[in-house]
Amino acid sequence: MRAYLDNAATTAVLPQAAEAALRAMTECYGNPSSLHPLGRQARELLQQSRGQVARAVGCAAECLIFTSGGTESINTALRAAARKNRHLGRHIVSTSVEHDAVLNTLKSLGQEGFEITLVAPGRDGSVSAEALCAALRPDTILLSVMAVNNETGAVLPAAQAAAALKRRSPAALVHVDGVQALCKQDLPLDNVDMASFSAHKIGGMKGCGALYIRRGLAITPLLFGGGQENGVRSGTEGMPQIAAFGAACEARMKTRAADAAHMRALRERLIAGARALGAHINSPENAAPHIVNLSMGRGRSEVYIRALGERGVCVSGGSACARGRASHVLLAQGLPKSNIDAALRVSLCPESTEEMIDCFLEALGQAARLF
Repeated sequence: MRAYLDNAATTAVLPQAAEAALRAMTECYGNPSSLHPLGRQARELLQQSRGQVARAVGCAAECLIFTSGGTESINTALRAAARKNRHLGRHIVSTSVEHDAVLNTLKSLGQEGFEITLVAPGRDGSVSAEALCAALRPDTILLSVMAVNNETGAVLPAAQAAAALKRRSPAALVHVDGVQALCKQDLPLDNVDMASFSAHKIGGMKGCGALYIRRGLAITPLLFGGGQENGVRSGTEGMPQIAAFGAACEARMKTRAADAAHMRALRERLIAGARALGAHINSPENAAPHIVNLSMGRGRSEVYIRALGERGVCVSGGSACARGRASHVLLAQGLPKSNIDAALRVSLCPESTEEMIDCFLEALGQAARLF
């Protein structure tokens, strides 16, 4: 493979994370709830890993629980918030560019009698703080906003909207989808009650995530059982994945500033080269440094993806969860159908190189001649 550029879908497991997972499987393989020495050893590794992830999130370790991934964290947060505050109102605010884990959970809550307002983005994919704040009402009980959009890299004004909601309704709850922001940019937790994260977007293993829950906030669990994870997420902890998550967070945080600068430079190289080929950039100018959405304005995404793959280049047409459906994010932006049909998402990681960008641009130019 010449260029893997689909890191917003998943990343390669970091060597440090793989080593941590192997140790959890071969040395610290006890059940963390067991009282014997191997159980205590596993429990110590669990707490060490929790501390590593918590430092990356910017919270106290006691405020973090482990889940099976971002989707479970999001479902837990949204359903718990709606249940907790339904006596105060039935209005929930989010955006139309959220991940399907948010949108489909909100759709389900809508069928249970909650009123959902989805704020639309501008044509460049950005969502204004003014539009989010204007959607808030006295009966708004929950605000859910992603920190970084997974398809365009747009940075959403979660902090500003959260502050506005808390000023108006202190009892209302705020959830932030931080999956694409973790270890890439600051995620202020002021006025945030819950935030969701995923391990495999930063060099950890699939099947592991985390949920930040503000200290003092009691929520109803999504899963019931033995009371693990402070009673919020029952089930024996998946220690190999959790240990890998902690190790990945620690490794990424050590080089976060340099990695961000590196990816930003690659992003600029990518955008300049794509525009020279005639591509339209579907991402905002001030997007996060690791995601670029672009379109040649002709053809179809799946044909480009196949042609690029034959040349050793891996990208996607948008969210990996969409599986060929038209992007709801780009539709919300109001882009021309030709741009949406041919959209490609290029997503970077710290290990991405200039050579990978150049391979992509060369392959893109060749693929475009098919149409």
